[in-house]
Amino acid sequence: MKWAVAILVVALTASVHAQDAPRVLTLDEAIRLALAKNPDLATAQQRIAAARAGLRQADAAFWPQVRVSESYAASDNPVQAFMMTLNQRAFNFGANFNHPETTDNLNTKILAQWSLYDGGRNVATRQAARLGAEATEQSLAAVRNDLVFEVTRAFHTIGKARQFIAAAAAAVNSMASNVNVASNRFSQGAVLKSDLLDAEVRLAEARENLVRARNALALSETVFRNVLGVGEDENVTAGDGGFGSDQAVPPGGAAGRAPANELVARPELLAAQKAVAAVEKQVRIAASGNRPHLHAFASYDLDSGDARHYANSWVGGVSVELNVFDGFLTRGQVAEARAHLAATREQLRKLELAIQFEVKQARLNLDEAQARLETTTHVVAQAEESRQITKDRYANGLALLTQLLDAETAVTSARQRRAAAKADYLIALAALDRALGKSWKE
Repeated sequence: MKWAVAILVVALTASVHAQDAPRVLTLDEAIRLALAKNPDLATAQQRIAAARAGLRQADAAFWPQVRVSESYAASDNPVQAFMMTLNQRAFNFGANFNHPETTDNLNTKILAQWSLYDGGRNVATRQAARLGAEATEQSLAAVRNDLVFEVTRAFHTIGKARQFIAAAAAAVNSMASNVNVASNRFSQGAVLKSDLLDAEVRLAEARENLVRARNALALSETVFRNVLGVGEDENVTAGDGGFGSDQAVPPGGAAGRAPANELVARPELLAAQKAVAAVEKQVRIAASGNRPHLHAFASYDLDSGDARHYANSWVGGVSVELNVFDGFLTRGQVAEARAHLAATREQLRKLELAIQFEVKQARLNLDEAQARLETTTHVVAQAEESRQITKDRYANGLALLTQLLDAETAVTSARQRRAAAKADYLIALAALDRALGKSWKE
């Protein structure tokens, strides 16, 4: 019975651990998950749907408007009663038109209207709506690119945090080994007790650094899940992402990675250009108030006094309207639209300058990160070799313990700087792609 209980406990424990194990994602898998789950992207997609619906509303102005109405009226007003009677084709000379009886009228009307020309307002409105929808689509692309970058940054931050843990754990193991050596030498009377205490203090500091590194990893994984849009509902984490190997850094840095003319691919810039074009149409819409408006109309009526016998009639025609004077309303609207256009153009120019700066900064950051990665890779190798030499000398009584502890600290610091440089390099690559408007492709 005890064996059965023990087996059950082991099985349940294994099941719990299996559930706690996070699902490891590659960078591409993480990006795909974020594109499916992130609420910012879903919000931008709904804005596109709203913009397209607005375009359909603008298109409605080019179609005839047809309405059907049904009404019932009763009156003993002489004029109203007379008109109802005429519409029903039931005129009778014997009726008392001064004191008519209550007259009922059931009317069915079909009314059609069509704007043939309105000074270009409808055309400009439709063009502005189409440009607005295109600008919104470019805004979606911008949100998508930003999301891809944030996922990439969070992904590589987890890799950096893991490397920090690895460096801290290696430091703990190495410091513990140094404490053992110092303890043995102390028992032999070869070192002072202060040297042993120094080694134990450094071991405690290494353990403290390991705790901080593990906490930083937990925090970076929380940020990662939040960027993906899954929160704590899905237990996922980032894969290795290239941190597990010391691959050579691609030569050349940012130089030659992308020509400057690729700046036109930036979706924010394309959206701003569409916005300027849309505001230009608003100037035309405002100016349409000074142009004639031409409309066509037609209606068909059925009138009855008893809901059985109906008399039909129709009317049709065209109308032309010209706003001769509106108290300078149109002039003010045109001036307002032109001022808004000038401001929008300045915003576009400001965005162009900002993007140029961002691209230049991204290139410089990538060059710096590449140089740091190359340098720190050599520094790690040198620090590890120096530590080994110092450790051998200390074991033979040719070096002080403080020298060995300093060498251990130098190795840990070099490994952490290399991990940070590698993460910064990979993030800088993603930042340059975003600055140049490069879209992530599966």
